Amino acid sequence: MPAIEHQTQIEAHAVEHLTERLIRRYAARHDAAAVRATVERVAKRYATVGVHAFVPVLIERDARRELDETAHGLPRA
Repeated sequence: MPAIEHQTQIEAHAVEHLTERLIRRYAARHDAAAVRATVERVAKRYATVGVHAFVPVLIERDARRELDETAHGLPRA
């Protein structure tokens, strides 16, 4: 398996894991579909970056920010 393909699988696994973690964390404020949609929308922002080492961390940070803002009734940026 080429290294790039292996790295892509690792990143996909990390995104799946963080999605499940966010679904549990925000269960009282957002349904699972809303959390998944937020993660997918945020992940698209990072699809073309050159270095993917920290992409899952950035996705989780941005998704949490969006989910927190919408849970508190604040407008999304």
